[in-house]
Amino acid sequence: MSSPSDLSERRPLLHRNPNRRTSRSTVYATPPPASPAVLGERRARRRTRAASVFILLCLVFERIAFYGLAGNLVLFLNKDPFKWDSYYAVTASLFFFGVCFVTSLVGGWLADSIFGRFKAILFSFVIYISGYILMPFLSTKSGMIHGSKPETRNVSLPSVCKWVRSHDDNGTDNDTDPFDEPCAWLIYIVLTIIAIGTGFVKASIAPFGSDQVAREGQQVTLSFFNWFYWSVNIGALIGLGVITYVQQQHNFFFGYLTAAICLGVALVLFVLGRFFYTVRSPDGSVLTNIFRIIREAWRRKRQRRYAIRATGGTSDRVDEAEPAEAQISFLDYAKHRHGGVFHDALVNDVKELKKIICVFAVLIPYWVVYFQMQTTFLLQGLHMRLMYTHKSGSVHNLSAILQNATSTTDHPKIVAAWFSIFDVMVLIILLPLFDRIVYPRLERRGYPVSISHRILTGMVFAMLAMVIAGVVEYKRLEAFWPSHDQPCLNHSINQSIGGSVFYAADMSVLWQIPQYVLIGISEVFTSVAGLQFAVSVAPASMKGIIMGLFYLFSGIGSFLGTAIITILTVTNTWFHSLDYGNINCRGCNGTDDKHPSYFCHLDYYFYLLAGIELFGALMFMLVARKFQLDRHLRDSRARTPLVDASGEFLDPSSARRPSGALPHSIQRNVSEDLSS
Repeated sequence: MSSPSDLSERRPLLHRNPNRRTSRSTVYATPPPASPAVLGERRARRRTRAASVFILLCLVFERIAFYGLAGNLVLFLNKDPFKWDSYYAVTASLFFFGVCFVTSLVGGWLADSIFGRFKAILFSFVIYISGYILMPFLSTKSGMIHGSKPETRNVSLPSVCKWVRSHDDNGTDNDTDPFDEPCAWLIYIVLTIIAIGTGFVKASIAPFGSDQVAREGQQVTLSFFNWFYWSVNIGALIGLGVITYVQQQHNFFFGYLTAAICLGVALVLFVLGRFFYTVRSPDGSVLTNIFRIIREAWRRKRQRRYAIRATGGTSDRVDEAEPAEAQISFLDYAKHRHGGVFHDALVNDVKELKKIICVFAVLIPYWVVYFQMQTTFLLQGLHMRLMYTHKSGSVHNLSAILQNATSTTDHPKIVAAWFSIFDVMVLIILLPLFDRIVYPRLERRGYPVSISHRILTGMVFAMLAMVIAGVVEYKRLEAFWPSHDQPCLNHSINQSIGGSVFYAADMSVLWQIPQYVLIGISEVFTSVAGLQFAVSVAPASMKGIIMGLFYLFSGIGSFLGTAIITILTVTNTWFHSLDYGNINCRGCNGTDDKHPSYFCHLDYYFYLLAGIELFGALMFMLVARKFQLDRHLRDSRARTPLVDASGEFLDPSSARRPSGALPHSIQRNVSEDLSS
């Protein structure tokens, strides 16, 4: 009698169809039918891939629109037809960035608590497009305005500017009011709407993408965020490389129209992907619980204070049986054991935010420096030679410039906004290099680079970037005003950009490359390390709120930069209100050209920012020493699991990440709007 094993050995491995002729050398196998579970798994995998593709394509087109606006906003406001003063154009750009990042925290809260991420992103795109659709109309000329400023007395402005009247239309002359500029109110309203839409999208699209691949495991999640990272950079490169070229070399109408179409395509792609998305209902926000815990702690502490006063006691101890030194902090009053309504673990999680908030707060000076790339750096580049070859400038008196009685005008070949791409390229190259090679090798050799050292290193590079920018500006001014004996004679190159003439120094704009590169290097260290510390120390329930706080303090840095520009403008310190945005300004009135009444020194402004960054570095050293950040990070790593590229916590036994940094994909994902 044959055993089952004997029968299986005599059974052919490949089944042959007797009704079908085959050659002797070819044998066809009929695969067994897939089980329903396998078919369901395949369909789920295809849905996940399709959802990921739609989200990534949507992200590319949305980033094109964003950088198409942010990359050249200063030039758009500083040139014809608006001809805003340069410092007001810089202020508007910093305001735009600030609103973008600050509203991200609000957008994340709305997505988690009220709308859900899909509806929140859809709603955000509607806001985004409703503001962006006005940008092409703002770049056309039709109406006439008769303002008080010489440069805006007979300027053809877009017809949409008639919707909102600027102060300049009333005949007043207030050089310290940014809303005195042509069409200022409408432009600020449009920028605010776009910034809110951008911030809301930014807060939800990365977590929504993580929802799609959450069931596929760590490797699929890591792969998705690698593609997320590249999609962001592809959009940034196209927006900065193509859209800004169209804007500067041709006109802003077609540039903004193309960007608006890209934003519409992004919305269509996102909606089409609805057939494949995994959509989760809102399940509440940690931000809401934080405010509830604070409110509960305040209520319980007040009740306890009244009880102590009623009994005539003076002790603030938790329990009379405890030693006298057993004092509790403010948030401890919200705990169950102290009469509150919240579990001790939830309150302790909120208490951990104190260290993270302190670290983010001392990084504010870094963000003030960081946002100079799309503002003052761009303004500086517009007043340098935007030619590949040397051009001989014209020597004339300042009065000739103010009267626009100049010689031949050149048309630039280099786009000033292109130099932000150097920051993107530095990030693309250095993030994986340090993540995969430098940090692991140093750690294996016994020289691990601590979090505090990395953050300080980035701050030093940011400070060097400001110093170099100041030196470049000093040399630029020296090239523009070459004569010390005749301080009102200049040597300028007249460059026409969109109908406006920019009076540039005969100094190549390529000298700006080092300052952009140094900013990119600083981001590799400070931005990435600061976020790594926050994510590593934060409890599992706080991952989302940490991302929102990161954006919030970045936006505060941008607003602080706006405040500094405004103060310097009001006091006529380094930007002077009488020159209408010409950063080459000198107080030459034609009667006493030997002794100018004032000098404009943008280089001093860069040196000031370097000093602010030095102050921020010193404050960070104090915070790092007080909270013992490196030791706290090591303890938290021992207590908590590691984090993968999506922000999900992993089993430490299965993780194989080097300890130098989080995957560069999520780091670039978090800080991608701070670059380019």
